[in-house]
Amino acid sequence: MEKLTMALAKAAPTGYGEAGVKVSGMVAVIGTLFSALLGGWDGMIRALIFFMAVDFVSGIAAACREHRLDSQVMLWGGVGKVMVLALVAAGVVLDGLLGLPEPYCRTAIIWFYVGREGLSILENYGKLGLPLPAFLVGLLTQLRDRGNQGREEDDSDD
Repeated sequence: MEKLTMALAKAAPTGYGEAGVKVSGMVAVIGTLFSALLGGWDGMIRALIFFMAVDFVSGIAAACREHRLDSQVMLWGGVGKVMVLALVAAGVVLDGLLGLPEPYCRTAIIWFYVGREGLSILENYGKLGLPLPAFLVGLLTQLRDRGNQGREEDDSDD
């Protein structure tokens, strides 16, 4: 019994000393603020962060394969991910301002960006030289062409 008590004492937060308690407290405060800004820590936020992480890692892998790894591109990719989370927080604020009973704005923003991250993951998958089903290749080509048409129309207005 004495060994168990000593083991539990070592596992307690105070077992890490004063610095450990401070770090644990700061992590708890930051995590709580982060969760509150994003409207809670639910399955949708976990899915978004998962897709963002997979996209980031697959983008790095694709850049390595193409010998185009660039720290500036990675930095701005990370900034883009933070801005997505800021937009989710804006959706939470909009839901509150509109007095909506459910988080409609937040949900729409999250699903939009989950879709974008998913497409980016598929693109990175293709850049890695891994086989994609023909219907996905056709879909990605259509999406790229539609996106380029919008850019060409914008360029012609200048």
